[in-house]
Amino acid sequence: MEKFELPMASFRLYNMPVTKSSFSRYFRKLIVGNQPEGDELTVTKMTILRGQFALVAITVGIIYATIVMVQGEFNFIPWHILLIGGSSLSFYLNRTGKHLSSSLLIVILGNVFVYLFSSVNRPQDGMFFFFFLTNTLTVVLLGHRYKGLTVLLILITVALAVLAYLFPTMIAPVPKNISPQIERTIFLINLVISLLFGSYVLVILIRANYETERKLLKQHEALTKINEELDRFVYSASHDMRAPLSSLLGLIAVTEKTQSPQEIAICLKMMRERIGVMEGFLKEITDYSRNVRTEVERKSIHVYNSIQASLNSLKFLFERDKIAVKVEVAAGLTLQTDEPRFNVVLNNLISNAIKYYDPQKPGPFIKISASIYKNQFVLTVKDNGVGISLEHQKRIFEMFYRATTQGEGSGLGLYIVRETVEKLGGAIEVQSTPATGSTFTVRLPVY
Repeated sequence: MEKFELPMASFRLYNMPVTKSSFSRYFRKLIVGNQPEGDELTVTKMTILRGQFALVAITVGIIYATIVMVQGEFNFIPWHILLIGGSSLSFYLNRTGKHLSSSLLIVILGNVFVYLFSSVNRPQDGMFFFFFLTNTLTVVLLGHRYKGLTVLLILITVALAVLAYLFPTMIAPVPKNISPQIERTIFLINLVISLLFGSYVLVILIRANYETERKLLKQHEALTKINEELDRFVYSASHDMRAPLSSLLGLIAVTEKTQSPQEIAICLKMMRERIGVMEGFLKEITDYSRNVRTEVERKSIHVYNSIQASLNSLKFLFERDKIAVKVEVAAGLTLQTDEPRFNVVLNNLISNAIKYYDPQKPGPFIKISASIYKNQFVLTVKDNGVGISLEHQKRIFEMFYRATTQGEGSGLGLYIVRETVEKLGGAIEVQSTPATGSTFTVRLPVY
């Protein structure tokens, strides 16, 4: 892990991601329930869409039930109750993962009720508008995944529309005492509802496609980044592993040719140091892999205890005893976060400050502080070490970037810190002045 120098105060900030609103998360949770994300983006999108259709059908049923009760046509109430109940069942089936059953139920309900209410020999009331909506539902909910079934249901809808118009059945009760004014009002209501619902379907489809496209673009950007990092990783990792291995081979050759116990002891010590370098590099690779591959698991941790544990784990660094360490953290301060990732951030920042202290400077120190400020957890690691130079500040968090020969870091440490902090939903910034020291500040959300 490398530390770099900066001849003037510098600043770099990685913005925290913007999260969805609480209402959006609640509404999505209401529709999807505890179902996991689908293997395809379309699966999750259609689950939300199907749930929205069911909610609209429930709402339409309630509106019509209210209208007919106001008009005193109570014979229609059982049919509207059946529509509301069937749509609620479709919503439940969708929420529990029975997607095909939910789709079939909502489409069949739509066809049956439109047919019933349009077959009373009153085409002037505009009920036939809703046949277009049931066809739209069929195409949207079943689509290309069930092509044969989609075609069959569309044909059934067309047949029902023709039958309702040519051969009225009078299955549903015929409204009584309907004046021309009420009839025009019903026509207008049906027209408005069909137009609004049709527009709503188009809007949510466009929005769903936009969301899908946005996610695909993000995945493409992430994949491009991964490919670029993989190229750098293969090149740099092979170089960083080859160097200590070559040193080990050379030390083994020297040991085989000498009979001096002193020289053998020196070679063994150097071998141990080479192996330590390789072990540290492998640990960094493991930290990076874990951060990329595993999900964040938050739990409550005691910040002061985590800092002390990190300091204890770094006692092996020979410079550690030369540096005064001051911890300014309330003993009762806790944080909801992923503990292994938080420890990775602590270990890298503290070890970075230790490795790159200024041996020519009297009174070297490291100051670690943490607090909650403006609903954010703020961690700072400040030192009076060598600092970071201006020409390196823009690349300080890049993978394998090394701008100094001091120490034997791999150039992964600060890169891992940034990636880990961003995975936790936070941001990191650095301020530094050459020959004065550096301050790293980590900000994490408070849950």
